Amino acid sequence: EPVGSRTLAKTGVALSAATVRNSMADLEDKGYLHQPHTSAGRVPTDKGYRVYVDAIMSQQQISDDERSRLREMVETAIRENNIEGLITQVSRVIADVSQNLGVALTPQFREGRFRSIEMIALSESKLLLVVTIKSGLVKTMVMEVDARVDADDLEATRRLINERLSGLTIGDILTNVSERLEISSEGSPKLLRLICDSADSLFEFSSEEDLHLVGTGNFFLQPEFSENRDQLARLYQLFEERSQMTAILNDRMGEGIAITIGGENESPELSGCSLLTSKYRMGNVTGVIGLMGPTRLAYAKMVPLISYMASLTENLLEEKFEER
Repeated sequence: EPVGSRTLAKTGVALSAATVRNSMADLEDKGYLHQPHTSAGRVPTDKGYRVYVDAIMSQQQISDDERSRLREMVETAIRENNIEGLITQVSRVIADVSQNLGVALTPQFREGRFRSIEMIALSESKLLLVVTIKSGLVKTMVMEVDARVDADDLEATRRLINERLSGLTIGDILTNVSERLEISSEGSPKLLRLICDSADSLFEFSSEEDLHLVGTGNFFLQPEFSENRDQLARLYQLFEERSQMTAILNDRMGEGIAITIGGENESPELSGCSLLTSKYRMGNVTGVIGLMGPTRLAYAKMVPLISYMASLTENLLEEKFEER
């Protein structure tokens, strides 16, 4: 809510209400505060919050007891022994602790390195392909073939693919798989051509299903959103479509904590929100975790929370899944 000069003067600021009022007017002229209407007090602008985050804020420390509690909250509630279950629970803990929206992307495997492919004949017209990435992810795909593939050709094709793609990143494979596989005297030319044509599906490990949004109830109960039906509708549509949120988080793979406040967000739907994220690593692949809330977030508390949860996520991924 907008805060007036008398309120500030009574909260321990050793200045008169008149001095506070003049200072607030100066800050408003410089673009750091905003007065919603003439009789109201003032609230920080996006520019004001940015100065606070970059130059004024003192981050709160997370105690050892709190770290242990957060780890226990994640570990004890993982229902399935897989990466998606872990990232979902990390998002849920962030949402519960922050009382905002927990957001995450599971590890994005374009930088992951190809380990092997297995090819199993299910019938005369169907093959099961199993692709394994060195960071531990496995993807399966059933492929239709128009003619039976001889067992020797199937084995020769599998061996050729493993030799030529071994150690390459998924990004490299998607870029030049045809050049690496098509010209060969080994294997089945038809099957190699089919795999090249299906590469986008077979080797693409990222999708909208990688997006985790937990705690929308917390988010929509914030007064900034619950009292503005138009903004609420736009945000709900953004979360429902998922592709845009996936792209937003995909772009936040830089080092350390990334904070965008209000109008700094490229998507107009997020003009009233702050988004705090951190990259986490799993071997040589990366994902993103974070939270979204109103611009008046408790940044001093939320920044160390996200920083610790990113570190915790890396540790748990390494302990439970990496190089399995």
